[in-house]
Amino acid sequence: MKFPIVQIVEPSSQQSKHRAAGIFVRKETRDDINSIKKRLKSIREYSRENNIILIEQLKNTLKRYDGLKITYAENAKEAASYIKKHADNNDLLSLNKSNVVINEIRPELKALGFKTYLRYFKEFNNFEKEKFKKQIIDYWSLPGMHERGLIESFGVNKKIEKITSYDMRDYIAVLGVNAISAEDANIFFLQHMSNISKDFEQARKIILIVSIEKIMKDTGDALLHTQSMGIFGLESILLDLSPNEKEIFDFDSLPVISHTASEKEIHVILFDNGRSKLLNNDFRDLLLCIDCRACARQCPVGMHLLLEKEMVYSPKNYLMGFLQGSLPTTEGCLHCGRCHVECPVDIDIPTLIWKAQLEYYARHSRGLKKRMLDDPEVLAKLGSTTAPISNWLTRIPIVKLLTELFAGVHHKANLPIFHKETFRDWFERRRHGR
Repeated sequence: MKFPIVQIVEPSSQQSKHRAAGIFVRKETRDDINSIKKRLKSIREYSRENNIILIEQLKNTLKRYDGLKITYAENAKEAASYIKKHADNNDLLSLNKSNVVINEIRPELKALGFKTYLRYFKEFNNFEKEKFKKQIIDYWSLPGMHERGLIESFGVNKKIEKITSYDMRDYIAVLGVNAISAEDANIFFLQHMSNISKDFEQARKIILIVSIEKIMKDTGDALLHTQSMGIFGLESILLDLSPNEKEIFDFDSLPVISHTASEKEIHVILFDNGRSKLLNNDFRDLLLCIDCRACARQCPVGMHLLLEKEMVYSPKNYLMGFLQGSLPTTEGCLHCGRCHVECPVDIDIPTLIWKAQLEYYARHSRGLKKRMLDDPEVLAKLGSTTAPISNWLTRIPIVKLLTELFAGVHHKANLPIFHKETFRDWFERRRHGR
């Protein structure tokens, strides 16, 4: 069976050694972080501006590989239904740590009765969770390599040209593709452990999810895109590296069902889920995103938002979930702007979140809680008018709970002490000696 080449990109010390030797012997200069960003943004802008053309080109390229089964999914429900149709009553799925698969498709898969696990987390042998927590507490504990001029290198450490297996097990791998070339359909994955390689070797069926913004012009662009995910996202992965016990399943322990070289059934799902609509509205810059999650690196609320624990978090994913309707609000954002600073392709996420909020409230109006929080002066005037009774009331537990319910002020928050006399009145009285 003819199949596109799958290229696995991993951290590569060898590339760094060659580069260092070249600098020493031939006085070569290596790419700095700004030149990589410039090339990356050019690639991503080309992909966005030519997305419709690239989709059609990729469809035609994939048709050359007669063993592939190809479909186009308009939304997550269609993608999950397709997987269910071709699962042959197998409900065990291995997922990679792709936000497209986990955030968008997995809820629909679970609704259809699938058991889903991230094999990535099973790779952490002898992982000392508590010791790690003491080292990386939050984003301020991250090393900050780029500020010191350090750039980790990533290279293609493995190429899979024939999808056969002597070690097949009875489960299905659903893998979000990091980049794909429209020219020759070469497929790229970024791998920090060995989970993706093992899934290609062991899974009975492989279903590849290609979100439409991950289609690149050619192999060179797809490779740089994937390498950049590693370069700019290396620090952010430390924030949620701690394994989640609910995600762990030992796929290696499943019995081998084939001891001969067996070809696998491969499916490719071209996945939209609202992305094509973004091409024609104010949120089109989100399609520049490479999903490196650099924007999560210094997000001060990313680890504390009231989101599903199973979600791959980043400010961009937070906004995307809201636009797709899977998240009810973006009010957790502090608009500090750090995600914009960290983004290698300069997506102004805080402004886009403001725009999304304004459009939402223009359609649905603001509720009582939102109006009160947006105008705290009303609460301040009410408290001052009723002082000192208001000070006594705000110390009563049941009143604190009611304040949280109707005004959105947490019941553990310490409210200010209200005074009948305003600061302006106090100042005028002191100025006139009264």
